[in-house]
Amino acid sequence: MTIQTYFGLDNDENSWLLVQRSEGTTVFLRRFKNTVDGLDELSKAIKSRCEKPRIYIRSTGCTALDLLKYLCGIPGIEVVFISQAGFKQYQTCLPKSIIRNSKATSCEAEILADCAERMI
Repeated sequence: MTIQTYFGLDNDENSWLLVQRSEGTTVFLRRFKNTVDGLDELSKAIKSRCEKPRIYIRSTGCTALDLLKYLCGIPGIEVVFISQAGFKQYQTCLPKSIIRNSKATSCEAEILADCAERMI
């Protein structure tokens, strides 16, 4: 049986931060440039790490939609866009330790990966 793998993606206009979670542990963290080559590399990195990824992205308008066209080439992919309001609401139900640890690393992508893992 293949272990389900979850990803969170967050951007800062110049790059995308990818966080991978598997079995409750963050196992991969890397930044990819927000360029054609960088997005191709991001897509290849996800493909190489699992068969059916579940990816959560905080909806940030055109930037997130541009990313989607690269991710659609991954077989079996599930992409969920979370609005800013939904992201804030989700954070209210998290244990304080998860929020504190993520803020220490300023990693919203890690919270999104956790969200992907928790959602059915």
